Amino acid sequence: MAYKSLELVKPELYTLEGLEVGLTSSCNFKCDYCCAYQRNDGESVDGQEVIRILEELPGLKRVRLSGGEVTMKYKDCVEVVSYCASRGIQTQLNSNASLLNEAKVEELVQAGLTTIHISFNFTTAEGFSRYYKLPPAVYNRILENIRLFAQTKVDTVLETLLFEETQHCLTDISAMVYDLGVRTHEIQNSIVMNHTGWKAIAAREQLKRAVDELIAAKREDSVLFLTCMDRFAEELGIREQPGVFITQCIEGKTQLHLHGNGDILISELCYPVVIGNIYKGTKLADIFSSMPPALQDYLQREPCPAREAMFPGGSKA
Repeated sequence: MAYKSLELVKPELYTLEGLEVGLTSSCNFKCDYCCAYQRNDGESVDGQEVIRILEELPGLKRVRLSGGEVTMKYKDCVEVVSYCASRGIQTQLNSNASLLNEAKVEELVQAGLTTIHISFNFTTAEGFSRYYKLPPAVYNRILENIRLFAQTKVDTVLETLLFEETQHCLTDISAMVYDLGVRTHEIQNSIVMNHTGWKAIAAREQLKRAVDELIAAKREDSVLFLTCMDRFAEELGIREQPGVFITQCIEGKTQLHLHGNGDILISELCYPVVIGNIYKGTKLADIFSSMPPALQDYLQREPCPAREAMFPGGSKA
């Protein structure tokens, strides 16, 4: 199974196997659960520069390209995906899928894209339009691009954020994911992120109820990934079973995030601590053998914003 292969095994050694690259901080959406952190500072990095950076990292297994909206730099995406495919490195695009079309989907397929990861939180154009303040036609375009990808060899994953807007309708969303031809559905637990001001998370009991209902309704030929739940899944009685995977957190352990200005972050959203800059002397190839103090501190403490949100002060379920 290619998708989440790094996260399905708890990392025993800290080594850079996955790199997420923020090709651009610009985005055509303004999601309050995401873009508040996106610096939107105009920083971006072109495909040839990304390739130069990757050439210094022989041990990489996966490269994620994100943003902002990554397909705003579509040609750079194709360039990097093609390079990674030539090295046997898995590639993933994190996208809202609104700027793609049939020709671009086909080009990404031919370039060797491994995974397309698309946000999907609403089952109607009206709900989508209300929340994102975008025309309903954008939603319909996204649906068409999802269907196109689902018919290819690219691993197509739809991700739903579990928060107040979705916690009561996860089974409806999952059913639509299936009807679109997609068999891999990721549920991303939302957590309090003070750096964004984001507070609209699911309460502990609501999270468990929503996940239990989702698992009960899962089709046999579909796969669920539960993300940012590994630190408290046992306490809530959420367990892996056939087709249901609770993924490990590898941010800061085997994966880092690279911003367009060269900043290296432990994690883009959950723990956005800058631990160095590739243009100011930090070497990605040596970062786990010559750790910056902030990375050392993180690996010693392993703070978990998701768990703290579920169990403030360390209380048990």
